[in-house]
Amino acid sequence: MLDRLLRGFQARAFRQAWRGRHSAWFVIGAALWMVNRSRRDDGVVFRTKLQPGEGLLVTTRAPGSFPPVDD
Repeated sequence: MLDRLLRGFQARAFRQAWRGRHSAWFVIGAALWMVNRSRRDDGVVFRTKLQPGEGLLVTTRAPGSFPPVDD
């Protein structure tokens, strides 16, 4: 219910911005877009399609165990 309401406000804000009503509408629309995007975060960090024969190696390490970065 809340997602639908936020999407409606977001669409209205962008419509007002594109009609040249006021630039603040664009900022409001962008802020609502970010809120909507963060609310539907599914935890996916990386997504790709692999071709036949390709592989992907996933490695996990304990926090803080990465080597230091040299500048």
